[in-house]
Amino acid sequence: MLAPASGVHADDTLSLVTPYPTIETQPGSSVKLSLSIASATPEVVGLDVVGLEDGWAATLRGGGFVIHSITSKPDTGAAADLDITVPPTAAPGGYPIDVVATDAAGGRSAVEVVLMVAAVVDNGVRLTADFPTLSGEPGGAFDYTLTVNNDTPIEQTFTFDPTGPQGWDVTASPTAESKAQTITIAAGGTSSVKVSATAPDSVDEGQYGIDVAVISESGARGTINLEADVVGTPKLTLGTADQRLDATGKANTEERIPMIVLNSGTAPLDSVKLAGTAPSGWDISFDPKVVEAVQPGETAQVTAIVTPSPDAVAGDYAITVRSSAGSLSSSVDLRYTLQGSRTLGLVAIGVIAAAFLGLAGVFVKFGRR
Repeated sequence: MLAPASGVHADDTLSLVTPYPTIETQPGSSVKLSLSIASATPEVVGLDVVGLEDGWAATLRGGGFVIHSITSKPDTGAAADLDITVPPTAAPGGYPIDVVATDAAGGRSAVEVVLMVAAVVDNGVRLTADFPTLSGEPGGAFDYTLTVNNDTPIEQTFTFDPTGPQGWDVTASPTAESKAQTITIAAGGTSSVKVSATAPDSVDEGQYGIDVAVISESGARGTINLEADVVGTPKLTLGTADQRLDATGKANTEERIPMIVLNSGTAPLDSVKLAGTAPSGWDISFDPKVVEAVQPGETAQVTAIVTPSPDAVAGDYAITVRSSAGSLSSSVDLRYTLQGSRTLGLVAIGVIAAAFLGLAGVFVKFGRR
């Protein structure tokens, strides 16, 4: 192999160098190296990468393009970049790669780049969180604030790579600009990043991992593992069994109205209490008075027992049925139609008939005179 950092060429007119020929990285990372190609006079120089291990990938770039050749410059040289992708399965150790430059006259220069793969690398990029573990409800957003430390000697631009469990919506952006896709941090500087992870409405209770990475243009990478603790919450809904909001009854007569207590949340409802408001003199009670527990997605049936007062007159009345469990509550307003008593109607008819008969007798008696 070729000696690191030294250019090998035919006539000392072509020179290919890189400032960092030996670097440390880790499996699954991407590395960007800068190249400089110089010659006595400008000329077209072909570029090639040889010696890649299976599963590794290398791309030469310049001016925002994938390139295979470059026009060299005297003195400072022409600049190009070499992107190397390290497979996640790469074993720890040293991996040499040759970058070769050739010109039309047969001039040749090559430089050996050695990537030292280690399980963990301190590349000067760190991610920390104010609160790495947050609790929330299904369907809610878990918002984390992260600090990115660029402890390298150069300014770097970072992109974001957040991942979460299947079905979760996870985003990351600078706190100063929610729609930005990158962040630039000066050497030795810091910046804040907001990570938002929204859980599905149907997610089960439990702890879920959120992984966030920031990746610089050079391939330096910082990662952090966050945790979302999903805590289920009950939801209380009260309704009638037949979905109707009206009832019919008679004075001083008990009427039983079936009611349904629904828990549409993700945690059990405990100790659901029933109460009601009815017109003065009426009686309203419940069977049972308390529902001990309703599991998520299930219902429980209760019966509202309404007894109008004995002297209530026929007409429409308002009744409110309420349910409560801790800080949760739900209510239903019912229209109660009170029918007139048949006995009272017959009595009224009899009184009217007697009155008519009495009047008829008077007319007959006095009409003969």
